[in-house]
Amino acid sequence: MITNALSPLRALETLRGLVVPGGTVAVMSSDQGSISRNTEGGYELYKASKAALNQLMRSYAARHAGDGQTKLLIGPGHNQTQLGGPGAPLVPQESIPAVVDVLEAQTGAPGLQFLDLHGETVPWWRTGPNRRGARGSHRTGGSGAAPRSSSG
Repeated sequence: MITNALSPLRALETLRGLVVPGGTVAVMSSDQGSISRNTEGGYELYKASKAALNQLMRSYAARHAGDGQTKLLIGPGHNQTQLGGPGAPLVPQESIPAVVDVLEAQTGAPGLQFLDLHGETVPWWRTGPNRRGARGSHRTGGSGAAPRSSSG
């Protein structure tokens, strides 16, 4: 929890003054942090830590909604790392340049988005229709998928 959820938000809060209006703030999440995509057992603590990061980032985005910064959660895909293992389909040398392309493409996008390394929206918290009515619709998304900008 400390590494995957608390530390990224502490770093954001500490460094946020260095990001200019129109700049981008992004944290590395994971498809595993999507509650709506959690359909298999295993890696529960990792999944919970990434879901916690997503929730903390929603709160961060709400607190700093008017700062003019783009806010992103990025899922880099399943990579061949110590955690991902040698059988993972991606290598960081391929996925990280794709993540950078997504970051650059989203510059200036409002609200908070959860995107994968291809710039596609990752559904992250709802599996069914929004039952909260009009209150469920707000800047950081009420449908379960964070809104994408028209530029991405």
